Amino acid sequence: LQRYRTLLQEILKFDIAYIPISSPAGPKAPIDPEKFCMALRGMNCIGGAISRNIKTSVVPYLDAVSPDAKGIGVNTVIRKGNKLIGYNTDAIGFMKAIQRGVAEANVAVKRAIVYGYGGVTNVVASVLKDNLGYEVYLTGRSFEKAKARASQLGVKSIRVVDTSALDGLSFDLLVNAAPVTDNELSQASGLLETLAMGVKVCFDHEMPGAKLKQYCTKNSIHHISGYDMYYPQMYKQWAYFLEGLVEEEKIPELIKSA
Repeated sequence: LQRYRTLLQEILKFDIAYIPISSPAGPKAPIDPEKFCMALRGMNCIGGAISRNIKTSVVPYLDAVSPDAKGIGVNTVIRKGNKLIGYNTDAIGFMKAIQRGVAEANVAVKRAIVYGYGGVTNVVASVLKDNLGYEVYLTGRSFEKAKARASQLGVKSIRVVDTSALDGLSFDLLVNAAPVTDNELSQASGLLETLAMGVKVCFDHEMPGAKLKQYCTKNSIHHISGYDMYYPQMYKQWAYFLEGLVEEEKIPELIKSA
C-alpha cells in the first residue's frame, strides 16, 4: 500500500488516495459486491482493485466488462463518467508469463495440467484453453472438487494417484494454482506424482514457492515464477487506473521507483 501511496502522492503529485476497504463485519468477512460498486460511484473514485472473493459476483453491478474478462470475472474496475467498466489484468499477466516461459524453455506445449481449483483457476483454464489452445486437465488434493471445477470450466479432470494406470498420459506444462509450494511438496496429495508425468515447464502461482522451485531446479524442469505474472498484471492494472494521466510505457519504471 505504501508503494502505491508513494507513487500517487510523492512521485506523481496527484491528489489521489489509495485506500484499502473491508467488510464492516471484519477484514476476513465477505465484501458486498453491490456496496463495493456503490462506494466507487459515491466516493468519486477513479477505480478499484479486487483481490478478494467478489471477482465474479461483482459483474452484475458493472455497466460493462471488457471482452477478455467475460466468463472469468474482473480484478480491476474503472469509473468512466458514471459507468463502471470491469477488466481482468490477471489474465494478461498470466498469458505473458506462460508465453515468455515456454519460449525460454523452447518447448512445444500441447497438453497442460492445473493443480488446484481455487479462485485463480478460472483465469488459468481460460487462458490455457481459449487463448493458447492447449488441451487442459485439472487435478488437486481432492479429486471430487477438481472434477466439479473442471466441469464448470469446460476442461478435463484426472485423478493422479498411480501414474502407471494412466496409459502413459503426459503433460508438457504444469500450472500450480494452490497455496502449497512453500511447504514440502509431499504434503500436497498428488503433486509430486503429477510433476513426474513428463512435465517440462512449471508455472507456480504461489510466491515465492521455494520448494517447487528447488524441485524444478533439481529435475531440470523450467520454472516460471508467479512474479512473472504478478508484475505485468500490476503494470496493466495501473495503466487502467492512470489512463489519460500517465503514459502506459512509463508505468513500470514509476512503480519500481516507488
